[in-house]
Amino acid sequence: MSQDYYELLGVTRDCSAAEIKKAYRKLALKYHPDKNPGDREAEDKFKEISHAYEMLNDPAKKQQYDQFGESAFQQGGRGSGGFHDPFDIFSEVFGGAFGDVFEGMFGSGGGSRRNGPQQGRDLEYSMKIDFLEAAKGTAKEIKVRKYENCSVCSGTGAKNGTAIDDCGVCRGAGQVRQSSGFFSVTRACSSCGGTGKVIEEKCTECYGAGQKEIVKNLEVKVPAGVDSGVRLRLTGEGEPGRNGGPSGNLYVHIDVKDHDVFSRKGYDIYCSIPVSFAQLVFGDDIMVSGLEKDEDLEIPAGTQSGKVFRMRGKGVTRIDGRGKGDQYVQVQVETPKTLNAEQKRLLKEFEESFGRKVSPRKKKNIMDKVKKVFE
Repeated sequence: MSQDYYELLGVTRDCSAAEIKKAYRKLALKYHPDKNPGDREAEDKFKEISHAYEMLNDPAKKQQYDQFGESAFQQGGRGSGGFHDPFDIFSEVFGGAFGDVFEGMFGSGGGSRRNGPQQGRDLEYSMKIDFLEAAKGTAKEIKVRKYENCSVCSGTGAKNGTAIDDCGVCRGAGQVRQSSGFFSVTRACSSCGGTGKVIEEKCTECYGAGQKEIVKNLEVKVPAGVDSGVRLRLTGEGEPGRNGGPSGNLYVHIDVKDHDVFSRKGYDIYCSIPVSFAQLVFGDDIMVSGLEKDEDLEIPAGTQSGKVFRMRGKGVTRIDGRGKGDQYVQVQVETPKTLNAEQKRLLKEFEESFGRKVSPRKKKNIMDKVKKVFE
């Protein structure tokens, strides 16, 4: 989802949590699938606003989004910090029967999801590299701002030597159930915040969060043959998971700079070299710049300007390591800009030997141009 979360909910960035909840409730009622049966557009809209609410309703996620944007949550096109139940808002706002109707239709399990293992968020990083680095491969060191488990409390959030007990209200379930007539509603336990645990004394380093923001240096090995648009994955270098869940991944997006000499199409490279008229007439052996080293190129006598030569296996290494592309070299006659009188005389004689009269172009003054208009 590329649209701004605040725009999706129709709120400003400085709005309160209550305003976010109110805006989501209004839109969720409007686009709910039950009110728009068979309307795929409404269903997609409902998913988008539910995802936006999931991000902005959680203070930690909202802070990450405000700082890093949507890329802080991307994992295959979706946030990775656990699934948000879009019907929780109805239980919180309307309570009782209304909330339980949705629970009965679509299932609850919100508390079990909160307590279960959750994979950490994936992170995104954009890397710009040179043309030759992409062709040959390279290794780059990058700095990534991310969260990691607190080294003091090992991610528990509790001060060393203190206890972490099950919540006495929900008995470790992370949720409580309330009954109203024929219906019952399951809600996150307000005593423990849905975690099911109560920390006796918080860690003085992370203040009970269990995680701290750091800047980590990472080496990215870029294989030969990458091109703009390639995404490299560094497994486990995203943010840490919760409740024993695995860490997310870091995805590095490659952007390759243009080269002064070469252009690229797939694994083939292209270049153009200047040659003289005499070299094309008589033929010549010349040196051509390549990716690894200068290469020999034979120009047969009588070659026409614009001719393209193919040098097999002199292109970019395929990213799977199975061979290389080709290099295509186009020869272009370079016209001399300065000739002395003798060179001009000889060139004129040469051209006239073919029966073609050479008349050097003369510059017309402004009056000649005016006269031409009125002729």
